[in-house]
Formats: sequence, C-alpha cells, structure tokens
Amino acid sequence: MIKRNWKILFIFISQFVDIAAVTCTRFGVKFATAGVVEVEDPRFFFPLVTFSAVYIIVASMLGLYRGSYHLSLRLQNFIMFRAFLISVLLANTVILFSGLFYQRLSLAAFFIVLPVSLFAARFLLTRLNIYFQRLGYGIHETLIVGSNGEFGRLFSRFSFFPELGYNVRGYLSGNGVVPDLEFPQYPMEKLTQVVHDYSIDRIFVTSDFFRSPAMRDVERIAVERGIKVKMISHETEHVLNLARIYDIAGITLLFPSRSRVAIIKRWVKRAVDLIGAVIITLMLSPIFIVTGIAILIESGRPVFFLQKRSSHKTAEPFDFIKFRSMVTNAEQLKAELMEQNESDGALFKMKNDPRVTKVGRIIRKLSIDELPQLINVIKGDMSLVGPRPLPPSDFEKANEPEEFWEAIKERGSVKPGMTGLWQVSGRSNIKFREMILLDLYYVENHSLLFDLEILFETVPVVLFGKGAY
Repeated sequence: MIKRNWKILFIFISQFVDIAAVTCTRFGVKFATAGVVEVEDPRFFFPLVTFSAVYIIVASMLGLYRGSYHLSLRLQNFIMFRAFLISVLLANTVILFSGLFYQRLSLAAFFIVLPVSLFAARFLLTRLNIYFQRLGYGIHETLIVGSNGEFGRLFSRFSFFPELGYNVRGYLSGNGVVPDLEFPQYPMEKLTQVVHDYSIDRIFVTSDFFRSPAMRDVERIAVERGIKVKMISHETEHVLNLARIYDIAGITLLFPSRSRVAIIKRWVKRAVDLIGAVIITLMLSPIFIVTGIAILIESGRPVFFLQKRSSHKTAEPFDFIKFRSMVTNAEQLKAELMEQNESDGALFKMKNDPRVTKVGRIIRKLSIDELPQLINVIKGDMSLVGPRPLPPSDFEKANEPEEFWEAIKERGSVKPGMTGLWQVSGRSNIKFREMILLDLYYVENHSLLFDLEILFETVPVVLFGKGAY
C-alpha cells in the first residue's frame, strides 16, 4: 500500500520537512542571537506559525509539493525560492498589521538564514526519494510503444531523470524490430507476453501511434490489467510548456479507475466547489448587480445568455450561463462571420468580433461575463476547476478521426470547470487540440493541490486580461 501510494505520501513528507526546516531555523536564530539582542521577544512563536502557514500555502499554489516527487532539484529550488520571496512579503504584512513588536535583528536573521535551510531540505528530500526508489517505492515497470524515432529520445530522458521512477523494460514497434537500437525490442504480437512477464504498469505511446489499429490492443490490455497509458511527443511537450507545467512524463490517455479514491475525491471536490461558489457569489454580488444594470441600459434584455454545452462529444449537455456580452441575434450573425474565424474549425474566435457590445468588451476583458457560471457550480453542472465545456456544434466541427474521440474519452469523466489549464495557458490563444490535451492532463492529475495552483494562476490572467477577447 505504501509503495503504491508513495507519491501521495511523499507530498506530506515534503510539507513536514519544510515545516521542520522553518522551525529549526527559528530556534537556531533565537539561540545564535541570544547574546546580541538585548531582549528576546517571548512571542516569537507568532511569526514562526505565520510564516510556516503562509509558506506551505504559497508553495502548494506554485506546485512545489505536487511536483516534489518528479521534479529535478534545480526546478524544486527555483519554485521554492519563488515561494519564499512571496511568503516573506505576505508574512511580514501579517506580522506588521498584528500590532506586535519583534526584534528586527532576530527577524531579519531568520529570513536571511531560512533559504539555506529550505535548500538543504530540498536536497535531503531528493536523496530520500532516490533511496526509496531503489527499494522499489514509486517505481513503474514501463513499456514504450510507437515510432522508432521517438523511442531513443524518450528512453534517454527517463534515464537522465531517474526521479520520475520509470524503469523501461522494452520497446515495441508496429514496424518490426530495429537492429540499431541496443535495447530489448519486441514485435507487437508479443505485447501480452511482455506485459505479463515484467508486470508492466505504465505504457508510453507516441502521438502518431494512438491512431494505429494496434492501439486498440494496447487499450484492451491496459483495461484488463489496470495499466496507465500515456502519450508523449513534441506536441504534448509544447502543450505542457504553454501551461508552465514542469512535467516531462507525457499526457495520460487511459488510466485505471480506483473507485474508492475517486468517490472520496468527488465528494471533497463537490464540497469545496459548493462552499467556494456560495462565498464568491456573495462577495461579488455588487458586481453582479452593476453588470446587470449596465447590460440593461445598453442593449436591454436578456441579461444572461444561456447556451447548451458539454465536456465531451458524447456527454449530456447542460445550460451554460454567462452575462450577455453580444447583441441578441449573435448566433444568427455567427454563420456570416465564420470565414473570419481566427481559431481552428472547432472553435470560433475573433479579436474584433462586431457582435460584441461595448459593455461586453469590458466584461470579457475582466472575465466578468463568466461569473454567472457560479450558478452552474452551485447547481452541480460545473466545478470551479475542470475541462472547458464547449457547445456540441464545436465538437462536431472538429476535424478529428473517431480514434481521437475514443482516445480522449476520459475528458468527460470529471465535471467541466469555470477555469482550467486552458485559461491559465492563454485562453483564446489556445487551439482546440491543445485545449483537449491540457484537459486530459488535468483529468489525470486533478487534486485539491492542483486546483489550488490553477486558481492561483487564474487571478493574474483575469486581472490583466491575458488572451481574452
């Protein structure tokens, strides 16, 4: 059980070690400055707890703990130092407004020494992870299936980043055995045998292979034996870079269901969505009222725009609610403007769409038009974070083969969201296929920590209107 859930356990270990580093640094500084500071403030416990809480929250928002298992030490240190700087500003603000006085020398020494302690903690955690991986914790028996050109690059990458925990057992190609590869190679006919002999629990396929007829054999075996199937290519790397995700292990196409864990995650996510949506709606109610009045004054009723949307081609559509930002006959005018579409065939986007009203341009830039989706969240149609819901017509226009829709069916396994990786990665600048791949990555990796990261990244995107039109 521990080996199977080592990645989750390691997140809690990382948080505990960081709290220990903060605590040890504070007591170390207190001891070192005892003869320098005239009066040691007995309330030093307050800044300790304040900074620890702020740092854990900020580091979680920046993805440090979710990525601590598979990130290189260099990337961990980069994210850690960024979290440290933000936490210092926030913690000092809290301490300042608390009205309490603290010895400046002692507090300054604490913040100067702390980065060294946190760097040391990251180093120890990395060594700890490598040690336990040697004992078999978090190690995945891996098979690579696909084109010959991608294999060498992928195998080199897994060898260079052992912290990912992928033990590659062999390579299968639909084109037969390649003599210049010094690695165990098997024909596709041996797939079942290789999976059984090496207890394979991860299969990587290249993007060109999942359209191959042999992909169905891979899917069948994956479902039967509970194997996670991931896709990797230059395309997936580009998509993950758009979202600033430090992950080189590809995008999952198929993963075995853990029903008990899935049920608990759904309950927790629903509770957070409901509580969060109600609180946000109450806080932003003045904006709702002002926006509604502005729309009525400029173009009359209706204030809201309802549209049927879903998260997958075969999913049940629901009424998607937005503030109306276009003229009332916008849908009729869309057909006339289709030739000016600036996105791909599955998505309609225009930077200077003549259907958008004056109020609409403002509320779109600030994402105010999206706020009524909080009602969808309260109703249970949507989540705060999730895949982007689209009109069924957009799915129909997507020029993708049936194999594509079969491969991305997991996108519909979670509720669509008000925000997601597509929004923090460029919003209207994201193409249909890129959006789908980002959503697939979210579906497989979604958690409260990941949702927290996305919500944190959404704030500057909304404030500065990045990619919104």
